[in-house]
Amino acid sequence: MDALKRVYVVMSICFIIAISSTYIYLNRAEEIKIEELKNKYDNILYNLSNYVNFIENKNNELEDEVQYINDLIKKINNELDLKNISLQQNISELEKLRSGNNYTLHDPTYDELVNFIENDKTEEEIYIEGIFDCEQFSQKLNTNAEDIGIRCAYVIIYFYDTDAGHGIVGFNTVDQGMVYIEPQSDEWVENLKEGNDYWTDCIIPNGNYYYEESQNDTIREILLFW
Repeated sequence: MDALKRVYVVMSICFIIAISSTYIYLNRAEEIKIEELKNKYDNILYNLSNYVNFIENKNNELEDEVQYINDLIKKINNELDLKNISLQQNISELEKLRSGNNYTLHDPTYDELVNFIENDKTEEEIYIEGIFDCEQFSQKLNTNAEDIGIRCAYVIIYFYDTDAGHGIVGFNTVDQGMVYIEPQSDEWVENLKEGNDYWTDCIIPNGNYYYEESQNDTIREILLFW
């Protein structure tokens, strides 16, 4: 019996060792499999991150190209506006010559200018963005002045940090020099020079409206067209 017991004990130990070895082997195999899956997942994340960075860089490049094209379009539109203004003025002058008008324009006195501005109704027009805005207001006032023989300049003001311009008119009075008028409101414009803020440094309010300083109203350039 003792011999059988020893055999039973030895067999039990061998069985336990076999079971333990099998468990350790399976557990290690599972760990290796998990490690392989983790590495595969990490590689997928790494490649995905690189692809996202690539897409973001391409998107930034496209945004820069779109911005460049938009800036170029604005510049071309501004140049076309200037050419259109010049063309319209030339057409107006030609029509006056063809109509037999003596076409004798003169620089007004200051009082004559004040009287003209007080009686002119251009400021009563309705402002419509892109249809009847500062350009059309200025052209109308310019035409009205020349129709009664007063020489008038179309004035374009360009601001820093933007391609947008603003149109007003100017008169070279014989007794007080250049006088600028905001045709949308009949307000006088003084200290018109580069570096000044147009709405707060140049406009002389003729009512109760208070102009607030804008970050895009610093004058960069002033162009006059007679």
